[in-house]
Amino acid sequence: MNLLEILAVGVVATAASDIWQQAQRPVTGIPAANWPVTGRWVLGWREGRFYDPMIGSRTRLKGEATVGWLFHYLIGVIYGGIYLYLAYAVFNTLPTLLNGLIFGLITLAAPFLLMKPALGGGLFGLKAPEPRKGLFLSISAHAVFGVGLYVGELLYRGLV
Repeated sequence: MNLLEILAVGVVATAASDIWQQAQRPVTGIPAANWPVTGRWVLGWREGRFYDPMIGSRTRLKGEATVGWLFHYLIGVIYGGIYLYLAYAVFNTLPTLLNGLIFGLITLAAPFLLMKPALGGGLFGLKAPEPRKGLFLSISAHAVFGVGLYVGELLYRGLV
């Protein structure tokens, strides 16, 4: 495992999730994640606002879209590194479609238990205006992220 492998796996997986979010929208009507709002949330940390249920009504900040997208891909790369470490060093196995999918679903802990509550949506986003849509999008996007981890590894190895 090396930095290039981690970057490849994390970026491919995150891009797969983003592509899925755009592809499902015409069928389900569920909008993709709003990364500029995530950027506004991250920028608010400087002022001590980690819990920010009023984030949607706050004034837009300069650079929030860039910060949100960079944060999103940084998290994807970090997850890619954790996934590869677990596969290789802890479980002494190769990345597979199944362990990628399982890891992708495990990453739901962050939005369900941290991000959604911090933004006022409650645990699992159940206090959001349309919690079922949010649950579908989160679960499906993280499942696709997990598949993307495996595809990213295949691409890195030149097997695709």
